[in-house]
This record gives sequence, C-alpha cells and structure tokens, in this order.
Amino acid sequence: MTSKKTVEPSDLYRLTLVSNPRVAPNGEKITFTVTRPKKDEYFSAIWMTDGDKFRPITGGPRDTCQYWSPDSSMIAYQRGTKEGTSKLMILSADGGEPWILTEFKQPITRIVWSPNSEFIAVETREIDEEWKKYNERDVLLIDRMPPWFNGSGWIFDRPRTIYLVSYPSGGLTRVSPEEVNSIYPTWSPTGKYLAYARFPHEKEPYKGEVVVYDVETGEEKVIVKDMNISGLSWSPNSDVLAVRGHFFEKGLVSHHKIYFIDVTSGEKECATCGLGLNTINSVNSDVRGPSCNEGMAWDYNGWFYFQVHDAGRIHIYRVKPGGEPVLFLEAGNGVVDEFDINGKEPLLAYTFMTATKPKELYIHRGGSPVRITDFNDWLERERTLAEPVHHIVEVGEETLDLWILPPADDVDCSKCLSWILYVHGGPKTSFGNGFMFEFHVLSSKGFAIVYGNPHGSDGYSEEFADIRGKFGTVDFQDIMHFVNIAPSLDGRLDQDRVAIVGGSYGGWMVNYALTKTNIFKAAISMRGCSNWTSFWGASDIGWYFAREQLQGNPWDKTDEYLRVSPLFSIDKVNTPVLIIHSLEDYRCPLDQALTLYTALKVRGVETKLALFPGENHDLSRSGTPRRRVRRLELEIEWLKDKLGQPRTPSSP
Repeated sequence: MTSKKTVEPSDLYRLTLVSNPRVAPNGEKITFTVTRPKKDEYFSAIWMTDGDKFRPITGGPRDTCQYWSPDSSMIAYQRGTKEGTSKLMILSADGGEPWILTEFKQPITRIVWSPNSEFIAVETREIDEEWKKYNERDVLLIDRMPPWFNGSGWIFDRPRTIYLVSYPSGGLTRVSPEEVNSIYPTWSPTGKYLAYARFPHEKEPYKGEVVVYDVETGEEKVIVKDMNISGLSWSPNSDVLAVRGHFFEKGLVSHHKIYFIDVTSGEKECATCGLGLNTINSVNSDVRGPSCNEGMAWDYNGWFYFQVHDAGRIHIYRVKPGGEPVLFLEAGNGVVDEFDINGKEPLLAYTFMTATKPKELYIHRGGSPVRITDFNDWLERERTLAEPVHHIVEVGEETLDLWILPPADDVDCSKCLSWILYVHGGPKTSFGNGFMFEFHVLSSKGFAIVYGNPHGSDGYSEEFADIRGKFGTVDFQDIMHFVNIAPSLDGRLDQDRVAIVGGSYGGWMVNYALTKTNIFKAAISMRGCSNWTSFWGASDIGWYFAREQLQGNPWDKTDEYLRVSPLFSIDKVNTPVLIIHSLEDYRCPLDQALTLYTALKVRGVETKLALFPGENHDLSRSGTPRRRVRRLELEIEWLKDKLGQPRTPSSP
C-alpha cells in the first residue's frame, strides 16, 4: 500500500467540477454539468443520472447551461466555441445525436423552456449585423457606461438581451428593449407571460425593474421598480412572482431577501426579512464549475425553496406566501452550493461540498440525502488533507468566526510553524465550509493558514456587513485581532513568521495593512486596489461602488479617498510584497498593480510583479488552468523564500 502524497498545484488538473443540477419535470432523471480542467481550457459536458448510475450524454468540450423540456423528453443546452459564439443545442433525453436549433454570436447565459414547448427563452448579449471585433476597428466610439466589464471585455455596445427562440423552427423574437441590460427570464406556468429583470439606469446599473411580458401581444407591465434584483421565479398558479433582491435598506450591502410580488396588484410581501440573513451564496471556493442555476425554485404544493447564508454555511429553506421560513435541508459543516427540485415530490438534487471535500452531486427525496457522484474521492485516497479547526473569538461584545488550517503533515511542536493570514474578497463574501484548493496546496507545503470573517463579511447580519464609510477601521481591527490571537489558539504558530495574503478587497486590505504595521514578514497582494481615485474612474463598478463604500465621490470626499488609498501612505511600507494581477482585470484595473509596484520600487522596498496575460479578476477561480497552477507556484516560492522553509520538530 502506497503512502499518501501532499496536494500539489498540478492536482488542479485532476479535479472534477460538478455543477448545474437540473431535475427532469417527471422526476425520473437528473442532468448536471461535469467540467475538467485541462492545461489551456476547461472541458465541460452534460451528464445524466437516474439516481443510481451516472454517465455523459454530450461530448463537449464546451457544453453548459442545460435545461429540460416540460415533458422531460428533450434537453436544451449551450455549446460554446473557441471563437466565443454559441449554439443552442437540442438533445433527446433517450440519447442520439444532438442538433442545432440556432446559433448566437455571443455566449448564452441562461436557457428556459416555455411550458408549452413552443419557445425557449435565451439570455445572451446582442450585437447588430455590422458589429466588428474591437481589435478590428479603427476607433472605439463609446457613449455608454461602463465601457467594459470584468470577464466580458468591452461591452458598451453589447447589452444583455432576452430572445424567444421558436421551437422547432429556430426563429428569433427579441423581448427586451435595445441598449437595456435584461436578465433572468422566467415563464408563467400558463405560458402566457415571460417575466424578466431589466436595468434601465446607466449611472445606477444596479437598480432594476421586474417586467411581465405578454408573449401573444408583446405588451409589457412593470410590477417592481428601483430594486436590486438577483433572481425571479414564478409560482405554480401564475399569480405570484418570487423575486430575490433588496430595496437598498443598507445600500448595496443590503441582504438579498425573498419577496412575493402579486402580479396583478403589485403588492409585495417580504418572506425572509425576519431571518436576518442573506439568501445569496457568497461562500468562497475556487473549485466551482459553470452554472446557470438560479438557487431558488417552487414545488407544486406552493412551497418556495431558497438558499440561506449562515456563517460560512449554505442551507436550504422553504416558505409559503403568508407563512414563515422553515429549514428544509441543513448543511451541517458544509455548503449546499446549488439545487433544483421536481415540484411534485419534491425531489431535490443539489451539489454539496465541505472544507475538505470538493463538490459532488446529491439527491434528497425525503429521509437521508444520497450521494450520487464520486469524482473527487481520489483526493481522500491519495492525498493528505488537513482539517481546519473552527474557533469563535470575542472582539469586544461581538464574536467572530476564525479557522486555522494546519499543515497537512501535522507536527507536534511549539512555535515551529510559519503561517499565513488570508483575507477574503468582497468585502461581502465569506470564508467557511467551501472547499479551497489553494488553502490545501499551501497547507501541503508546510504552512498553516488562518482565515476568518471580519466586519463587512457576508453570512451574518446586515449591520455586520455594513462597513460603508468605515473601510480600514473595524475591519482592519478584526484582522489584526486574528493575527494577535491565532498563536494562542494554536501554539505551533510562530508570531515572528507570519505573512498576509489576499485578493480583491483582500488585496486592498493587504496593501492597507502594510501601511499600518510591520508585523508581517511577507505579503502577497492579488488583484487589489492601491488608489481609490483611479479605481473610481477605471473599474467596471468603480463610480458607484467607491461612492457607496466611501460615502461620496473623489471631489467631495477627497480626504477619505486619500485615507484608504495605500499609495498615499506608501512611505510606511517596509514588508516584501509579491503583487499578482491580470492584464484583463477590469474590476481592479491594471493601474492599481502598476502604481503599487512602481511606488514600492521607488522606495526601495523588495517587490515583484507577476502579470498574467489573457486573464481577468477571476484568475484564481476560473482562469486558464495552467496559469492558475503557475500562480500557486509563485505564491509558494515567495512564501518559502521570505518565511523560510517550514520547520519540523527535527529542524534546527
């Protein structure tokens, strides 16, 4: 029997990403997407299970976003191309060769079959016949905001649009208006109406309205205005729309709640306001596959099912209009990442992960859940993975969640371990019970990883998440509390050999923390911000995100923009910094990394800049696999060089 090995960056190529579960309306079969990282791309195909065996039903390599026909006989899905176009494919549930219903010049992001099977609603980006690729034009003449968007590139003349595709002819009818981003199509069970969300405010693109479109007449009715919308689902009797979103009670950091909207009167009922928790899944994980799953659904008995984010866990709750939410599926120490139901039984299909197990497909049909897939069991058989230890720490009158992941090759020693404080992005996301491949790679190299949820994180109250106007105050105090208390929670941590690592908001916090303390012996700043004024103007979300978080624009909150911009306190930084950034990051644009790098170089602080061509803000989660591997290798090299080789009891 061979001994287990530690996790290597290249093990990314062996992981299987399970996503997008879809239950057939008759409840007999379930489809899901299986994605495998290759060196230069991801190979995705549609798989099927009857609750026992599972098998592929499409050949890939870019098949995603599958959706069942109402009679469970056909499956529609997207087949992407290397050129970025997409084909709307149709496949018989009994097998055979798929066929192309129609083609789009842009990727499809949502597919929904009408109840009478006459139409398929498709969400994609719209371009006209004269449209040319941006690098083929003499000039980009821009008159809309934002010019670009992370992960999509230049989008000023490519609004998100909803089409009706006639079945089986393939004819197209555009539903949404020109130049207005429109998303989340959902059919009334009668098939008479299609509801969708659109966002008509250019300067406030987060404010949307819910539209009910009459398929026969083309008439439309707006039933909700000025709402931040993240999902729609029509009740079985066609008189109520479930809308997930908020009305800016705490600005953009407000929790997304479930509202029941009477389609006729427009009256709304907040079904989850009493819960005090978010209904969005924002638990961090770097092993998710492509998905068009809404994370919300009705059954035929009038129950509405939805996710609840609870301190790094994701549960499934359900509620009826006029009733109180009740827990349906408790996640334990895990994350119910996606789900779908058959409305009759109900049969629940879902993906589930823990901090030590990547996502697999499960079925819940009453009684105990049953695991269906076992793609990633090789990790437990062949690799040594440490288990994170959860701590609840007190800060004043509040408590915070903190985890310590020890080295995979556990040792019994005192103050022998170099360790990493890792800060998540957002700030309104969370660490918790999601599988973090990166953490296990670092743990396998002998480092302990300390991570937690400071103020600003998701999974708690709205008040806890609301740090508008307080960036760098209570959140910074929390992460410094993590640094100070961690060695007392695990006596193996060497207080003199700690690094700080983070990405996005976490990257900004790395940069900011280095201007406030010299306790860290090394730092890795990834896709972060160094100058909030330039971020305000260049980021795809900058002009409203910075205004929201800093409570004003640069010209009327100049002192605040300077206070939170590490560039203007760079003279306080002495810690060696590795800066990792992507050339096509439009969330925290390239200038943020270049400015930080140049300033540190001018000051004589040891620094390196690693730039990844062809990648965007999501490099660590969905970037090209070989570049994701190289990024992990760079992290390991830097940390070993600056913190020293991790010690063992026999080390001097």
